[in-house]
Amino acid sequence: SVRNVTPDGLLFNRSFIVLKNGYGVIVRFTRLHEYSGAYDKRTTIPLESNPEGKMYFIVMMLNYVLVDHGDEFGVRHVFDITKDMLASFFNDYGLEPMSDGSHRCAERVERCISVVTAFMASLASNRKYAGYMKIKKKDLYEEKLIYTKGGKPVKKLIPDFKATVINDEKVIFRDIPTKAVEILIPMAFRYAPDIAFALCLQAFAGLRASEAMNVRQEGSPYGPGITFTEIGGQVTEAAIDLRRELALRSDGAEVGLIKRTRIQRVYPEFIATFCEAYRLHKQYLAGVSFEEDYAPMFVNRDGMAMSYESYRQKFKDLVNNHLRPELIKSSDPELRIYGQLLYENDLGTHCLRHWFTVQLVLRNKEIGDIQFWRGDKNPESAFTYMQNKGELTKALKHTNET
Repeated sequence: SVRNVTPDGLLFNRSFIVLKNGYGVIVRFTRLHEYSGAYDKRTTIPLESNPEGKMYFIVMMLNYVLVDHGDEFGVRHVFDITKDMLASFFNDYGLEPMSDGSHRCAERVERCISVVTAFMASLASNRKYAGYMKIKKKDLYEEKLIYTKGGKPVKKLIPDFKATVINDEKVIFRDIPTKAVEILIPMAFRYAPDIAFALCLQAFAGLRASEAMNVRQEGSPYGPGITFTEIGGQVTEAAIDLRRELALRSDGAEVGLIKRTRIQRVYPEFIATFCEAYRLHKQYLAGVSFEEDYAPMFVNRDGMAMSYESYRQKFKDLVNNHLRPELIKSSDPELRIYGQLLYENDLGTHCLRHWFTVQLVLRNKEIGDIQFWRGDKNPESAFTYMQNKGELTKALKHTNET
C-alpha cells in the first residue's frame, strides 16, 4: 500500500499485489489489484477508494495456494488454481487458530469466501485470460431463489463453497458504569490532559478512538475541526468535521482512520459538559507547541499530531495507574468491584463509545437514531444494542441516575 497526499492535504492510499523475493524485496508488480472488485462497473472512482480490505483476503489465498502449498498442489500460476484448492483454503481459513488462540467468526469467513470467489470470477470473465483459466465462473457460483422483504422472489448467485468454522465464546470487556466515567474524565484532565478531550469526543459524540485523532483545532488551515452554534449566548449545537482524512503531520504519518466520513454532532444532552471540556483543552493547548500548518487537536511531545496507538497506550496507562487504584479504595462497593474487574480485564478506548451508545439506548432512541449518533454505515451495531436493551436497562438504570 502506498500513502499519498494531494496538494490540498487530502490523504489517500493505493494498494497493489506484488511478488517479493526471499528477502522481502519487491521484484515485480502485478495487475491483480484490478480484479479485486473495488472499481468494477464504475466510470468514476472516489479519491479515498482503496481495495486493501478486499485484497487482504485475496493475497492470503494466493500465498496459501501458490507459495505455502504450491508444491503440494503442483501450481505456479494463478491461472492454474482450481475450485478444490479454493475450498481447501476456505476450510483452513475457518479452522486455523489465530495468534491469540481464538478462531475467526463465521461472518469473517463468509466475507473471505465472497471476496476471493468474486476475484477468481473476475479473472475468469476476462476475455484475455478466460482461455487460460482452469476455473470457470459457472463453477464458482450456484443460483438460488431468495425472497426480498416485500416477499418478491429473486434469483441470486451464491458462492458454491462450504467452510467449517469454530464458534468461540468471545467476550469483549467494554462495559463501564456511569459512576466510573464521572471519575475517569476529570481524572484524565488532571493526569493526562493531552488526551482528556479525546475521551470526551468518544463519550459525548460517539467517535471511534482513531477518528478522535483526526480532529483539528478551530484555527486549522484546513478549516475548523469543530464548529459551535450559539443562540442567545448559549451553545445549542457542536459539530465535528470528519468529512476528509487529512495529513495532520509534516512527516506524513497516519494518525488514525476515519471509518465513516461525516459531520458528527455532539449529543444534545452532553453539549454543556462537552463545551466545558473543550474550554479546558484549549487552556492546555495554549501552553504547548504544535505544528501550526496542521493545527491538530491532539499533540504528542514532538508537537506533531498524536497517533491512535499513542492515544491507546496513554489511555491504558491512565486506567492502570490512576483509575483502577482510585476505584479499589472507593467506599462504593460497585466501584470497588469494577476496580477488581480491571485487574482481570483490559479496558480499551472503545468503552467510551460503548458507554455513549448505552446512554442512547437507555434514553429510548430507536435504531435509526442510534445509527445516526454513532456514525455507523449500517444499523447492525445499533440492532445489537437494541436486542440487549432489557439487560442494559436492568443493569445500568441505577448508575444512570446521576
